[in-house]
Amino acid sequence: MSADKIATALEADILGGAFRPGEELKQGDIASRFSVSRIPVRDALQLLASRGLIELEPNRRARVISLSAAEIAEVFDLRVLLETDCLKQAIPNMSAADFKRIASALAHSNIDATGDLWAEGDWAFHRALYLPARRPRQLAMIEELRRTCRIHISGYGILPSRTGDWLKDHEELVETCRNGDVNAAAALLQRHIENARQTLLAALPAGPED
Repeated sequence: MSADKIATALEADILGGAFRPGEELKQGDIASRFSVSRIPVRDALQLLASRGLIELEPNRRARVISLSAAEIAEVFDLRVLLETDCLKQAIPNMSAADFKRIASALAHSNIDATGDLWAEGDWAFHRALYLPARRPRQLAMIEELRRTCRIHISGYGILPSRTGDWLKDHEELVETCRNGDVNAAAALLQRHIENARQTLLAALPAGPED
């Protein structure tokens, strides 16, 4: 099996919560799992490190990224800045075709919300909202920040505990976008993201103060 395929499988495990933040990915165990030598495993871990999913230590150990409460708060602050700005840029450009795609993404998100694909559905909906901004670099930065959040949400077993609330937010976001109310949409999105931050921070395991 190639390093790319091993990395893809491990990435799915990390994003799915099979490994907790800070947990070591042992090369020997991975090599046995995929029936390969340690060489492609090391290459796969390098790929995961380049994607920001793991940290490689000087002794060649690899650990899933684990952010402190302060670092997680910073990630969410960046998300608020980037995502609300992207939505503001997107709303004036939204066409009938865009709203059709947004409606489809919303429907799929509602279906996926209570299952294993909740994160994929959630991102597909938000991505549909942001695409009309035509800011691919900003969108890529948002996706990376959201991936970091997902690692911690899944790793700590924080499945959406307020599904009804955030699905209602999605419905309201679409309505404010249809109305062209840029400020109301941005304020709603900011509240939506900040509620997610509070849920995650409240669930972090107790540890030394930052």
